Amino acid sequence: MLESKPLSEQVTEYLYKLLVTGELKGGQRVNEAELARTLKISRNPVREAIRKLEERGLLISSPRRGTFVRSFSASDIQDIFTFRIALEEFAIRQAFSLLTDEDVESLTLIVRQMEAAARAGHEMELVERDIAFHQRICELSRNTQTIRAFSNIYAEIQISISLVEHKFDNLVEAAIDHWPIIDAFRARDEEKIIESVRYHIRDSWKRINEAYNY
Repeated sequence: MLESKPLSEQVTEYLYKLLVTGELKGGQRVNEAELARTLKISRNPVREAIRKLEERGLLISSPRRGTFVRSFSASDIQDIFTFRIALEEFAIRQAFSLLTDEDVESLTLIVRQMEAAARAGHEMELVERDIAFHQRICELSRNTQTIRAFSNIYAEIQISISLVEHKFDNLVEAAIDHWPIIDAFRARDEEKIIESVRYHIRDSWKRINEAYNY
């Protein structure tokens, strides 16, 4: 841990990698003191890293019990992905008649940012841009309830995307997986956009099911 980033950020990335690789499993306790000893640092940056991951919904604190890795059952995963499909399809149908070239370019820019993050090996940034991509699709609907619905499952989307992207052969493959959606938007074909988004989400769902035996 000799990078120039703040120590708490380095610890956050360290824990994040343990989460997405499965070294820290759902329901497992995260011991702050033990982590500090393992990393040979004080407890303050560890505590800050844990807090950040709690805010992202990846860790959960329980009074008098400690901090645990968020766990998902097969039913949880099904609920997340079926809702995502319905939500983004609804958003696209609302957005389609309002789409501008600038809207499509905003999505294109995010995918380019995803590729750049992937090529640099920045997993957390890749996940953040991936979430921003799907959030932007919902924002294009101009419907506050649609946007709010996405925000309400932000943590669940983050951890599902984190799990999925680690199941690609490499990070770049995870990033370029979004280009068919951009192609559909550029073609201004409503049904093609919906089908490409639906395929993308179902493929992610399938990868999680296969990797975690759901």
